Amino acid sequence: MRWRGYHSLKEAFAAGSTPSGTELKGYYAVRLVTGILPDIRFFAHRKFFPDDVATKAGGFNEFLGRIRIGNFITEEAQSILGDGQQVLRINYNRPGNPFWLRPLNDELKMLRPGFYLGRGVLRLGPFAINTFYFSVECIP
Repeated sequence: MRWRGYHSLKEAFAAGSTPSGTELKGYYAVRLVTGILPDIRFFAHRKFFPDDVATKAGGFNEFLGRIRIGNFITEEAQSILGDGQQVLRINYNRPGNPFWLRPLNDELKMLRPGFYLGRGVLRLGPFAINTFYFSVECIP
Protein backbone atom coordinates (compact mmCIF):
# COMPACT_ATOMS: atom_id res chain seq x y z
CA MET A 1 0.00 0.00 0.00
CA ARG A 2 1.35 3.46 -0.83
CA TRP A 3 0.86 6.38 1.56
CA ARG A 4 1.17 10.09 0.87
CA GLY A 5 2.70 11.56 3.97
CA TYR A 6 2.12 11.58 7.69
CA HIS A 7 -1.35 13.12 7.43
CA SER A 8 -2.65 10.31 5.19
CA LEU A 9 -1.25 7.71 7.62
CA LYS A 10 -3.02 9.42 10.51
CA GLU A 11 -6.30 9.48 8.55
CA ALA A 12 -5.99 5.84 7.47
CA PHE A 13 -5.31 4.78 11.05
CA ALA A 14 -8.34 6.69 12.37
CA ALA A 15 -10.58 5.15 9.67
CA GLY A 16 -9.48 1.58 10.45
CA SER A 17 -11.47 -0.82 12.58
CA THR A 18 -10.32 -2.24 15.90
CA PRO A 19 -9.30 -5.89 15.60
CA SER A 20 -10.03 -8.28 18.44
CA GLY A 21 -7.19 -9.76 20.44
CA THR A 22 -8.00 -13.22 19.09
CA GLU A 23 -8.10 -12.18 15.42
CA LEU A 24 -4.36 -12.24 14.76
CA LYS A 25 -2.74 -15.67 14.86
CA GLY A 26 0.58 -16.83 13.49
CA TYR A 27 3.32 -14.82 11.77
CA TYR A 28 2.85 -11.34 10.28
CA ALA A 29 5.36 -9.36 8.20
CA VAL A 30 6.18 -5.95 9.70
CA ARG A 31 7.21 -2.97 7.58
CA LEU A 32 8.12 0.57 8.59
CA VAL A 33 5.77 3.05 6.91
CA THR A 34 6.99 6.63 6.53
CA GLY A 35 4.52 8.09 4.05
CA ILE A 36 7.44 9.22 1.90
CA LEU A 37 9.52 6.14 1.06
CA PRO A 38 8.24 2.72 0.03
CA ASP A 39 7.38 0.52 3.02
CA ILE A 40 10.62 -0.83 4.50
CA ARG A 41 11.07 -4.30 6.02
CA PHE A 42 14.15 -4.34 8.26
CA PHE A 43 15.94 -7.63 8.95
CA ALA A 44 12.95 -9.77 7.89
CA HIS A 45 11.01 -8.40 10.88
CA ARG A 46 7.85 -10.23 11.77
CA LYS A 47 5.52 -10.55 14.74
CA PHE A 48 4.22 -13.84 16.06
CA PHE A 49 0.76 -13.94 17.64
CA PRO A 50 -0.03 -17.26 19.40
CA ASP A 51 -3.57 -18.59 19.64
CA ASP A 52 -4.02 -16.69 22.91
CA VAL A 53 -1.66 -13.70 23.28
CA ALA A 54 -3.21 -12.76 26.61
CA THR A 55 -1.53 -15.81 28.15
CA LYS A 56 1.70 -15.56 30.06
CA ALA A 57 3.73 -16.72 27.05
CA GLY A 58 2.39 -13.91 24.83
CA GLY A 59 3.68 -13.06 21.38
CA PHE A 60 7.07 -11.84 20.20
CA ASN A 61 8.99 -9.97 17.50
CA GLU A 62 11.41 -11.95 15.38
CA PHE A 63 14.30 -10.78 13.20
CA LEU A 64 16.31 -12.73 10.62
CA GLY A 65 14.20 -15.82 11.29
CA ARG A 66 15.82 -16.57 14.64
CA ILE A 67 16.39 -13.53 16.88
CA ARG A 68 13.45 -13.00 19.22
CA ILE A 69 12.97 -9.80 21.15
CA GLY A 70 10.04 -7.93 22.58
CA ASN A 71 7.60 -10.33 24.20
CA PHE A 72 4.12 -8.84 24.34
CA ILE A 73 0.51 -9.32 25.29
CA THR A 74 -2.42 -7.71 23.48
CA GLU A 75 -5.54 -6.02 24.76
CA GLU A 76 -8.38 -4.04 23.26
CA ALA A 77 -8.13 -0.61 24.87
CA GLN A 78 -8.34 3.13 24.42
CA SER A 79 -5.27 4.63 22.77
CA ILE A 80 -2.54 5.76 25.12
CA LEU A 81 -2.42 8.99 23.08
CA GLY A 82 -5.78 10.02 24.51
CA ASP A 83 -7.33 10.66 21.09
CA GLY A 84 -10.46 8.61 21.87
CA GLN A 85 -9.60 5.75 19.51
CA GLN A 86 -10.22 2.14 20.46
CA VAL A 87 -7.17 0.08 19.40
CA LEU A 88 -5.61 -3.33 19.74
CA ARG A 89 -2.69 -2.50 22.04
CA ILE A 90 0.51 -4.53 21.90
CA ASN A 91 2.02 -4.09 25.34
CA TYR A 92 5.79 -4.59 25.76
CA ASN A 93 5.89 -3.79 29.49
CA ARG A 94 6.75 -7.40 30.30
CA PRO A 95 9.32 -9.14 32.47
CA GLY A 96 12.40 -10.08 30.48
CA ASN A 97 12.13 -7.25 27.94
CA PRO A 98 14.98 -4.71 27.82
CA PHE A 99 14.37 -1.52 29.81
CA TRP A 100 14.32 0.59 26.63
CA LEU A 101 11.50 -1.49 25.10
CA ARG A 102 9.16 -1.58 28.10
CA PRO A 103 7.77 1.98 27.63
CA LEU A 104 6.72 1.14 24.03
CA ASN A 105 3.20 0.14 23.09
CA ASP A 106 2.15 -0.62 19.54
CA GLU A 107 -1.44 0.19 18.56
CA LEU A 108 -3.14 -1.58 15.65
CA LYS A 109 -6.16 -0.90 13.44
CA MET A 110 -7.36 -3.18 10.64
CA LEU A 111 -7.54 -1.58 7.19
CA ARG A 112 -8.64 -4.78 5.44
CA PRO A 113 -8.68 -8.44 6.45
CA GLY A 114 -5.11 -9.60 7.06
CA PHE A 115 -3.65 -6.06 6.77
CA TYR A 116 -3.17 -3.71 9.72
CA LEU A 117 -1.74 -0.26 10.23
CA GLY A 118 0.06 0.31 13.49
CA ARG A 119 1.65 3.14 15.35
CA GLY A 120 4.45 2.90 17.88
CA VAL A 121 3.62 4.90 20.99
CA LEU A 122 6.38 5.70 23.46
CA ARG A 123 5.33 6.57 26.99
CA LEU A 124 7.72 8.75 28.97
CA GLY A 125 6.20 9.44 32.38
CA PRO A 126 2.93 11.30 31.83
CA PHE A 127 3.72 11.92 28.14
CA ALA A 128 2.90 9.67 25.18
CA ILE A 129 4.36 10.23 21.71
CA ASN A 130 3.44 8.60 18.39
CA THR A 131 6.97 7.79 17.21
CA PHE A 132 6.38 5.84 13.95
CA TYR A 133 3.87 4.00 11.77
CA PHE A 134 4.20 0.43 10.52
CA SER A 135 2.16 -2.16 8.67
CA VAL A 136 1.44 -5.71 9.81
CA GLU A 137 0.42 -8.15 7.09
CA CYS A 138 -0.55 -11.79 7.39
CA ILE A 139 2.05 -14.22 6.00
CA PRO A 140 0.20 -17.05 4.25
